[in-house]
Amino acid sequence: MTSLRAKLRALWARWWLRRSRFSGRYGDLDRLYMIEDPWNLASSKEQARFDASNRLVRALAPGCRSLLELGSGEGLQTEHLMRVSAEVAGLEISSAAVRRAEARLPQVTFRVGRAEDASALFPGRRFDVVTAFEVLYYIEDVAGALTALQSIADTLIVTSYAARAERMRGLFAGPGWQRLDDIEAEDTRWEAYAWRRG
Repeated sequence: MTSLRAKLRALWARWWLRRSRFSGRYGDLDRLYMIEDPWNLASSKEQARFDASNRLVRALAPGCRSLLELGSGEGLQTEHLMRVSAEVAGLEISSAAVRRAEARLPQVTFRVGRAEDASALFPGRRFDVVTAFEVLYYIEDVAGALTALQSIADTLIVTSYAARAERMRGLFAGPGWQRLDDIEAEDTRWEAYAWRRG
């Protein structure tokens, strides 16, 4: 039964996301959360990615006091990020996902909105780290989103599924950016980058 559920979840996600890449179709992402855990983040592969992501945060920002997670979804990765930062906040485009995240993690501040609006959604806030794990390729103006996130972060950490990362690589070549070791789990590879304020 679990295998059938995972297959149906994957079909649902592919159907909604096929036209969403680099389109800014945030409504598609919101509808995706008509089912719980549409990304299958409870899988062993995703759990391994969460652990590897935490290692990146620890290496780049030891003693992290404040972290903003872009694309926090239902809070499944947020739970992991709470292990590497004293305070974690989440920003997610789906109100349904945020409701589930708030029920799961009432101690975390979640906001519904776009990356481009992060400074307005967290007025006056600065974060030691902002993470953009597996989300940038759903934003139409990735460069604009990165600029918005850099305005409130000391460190920005980005991971992207390698097969979709090519279109964005040039954005991670400017001042302050560095390529990190790839994350690999099972048959999947993610490229990783970090930007630090100079």
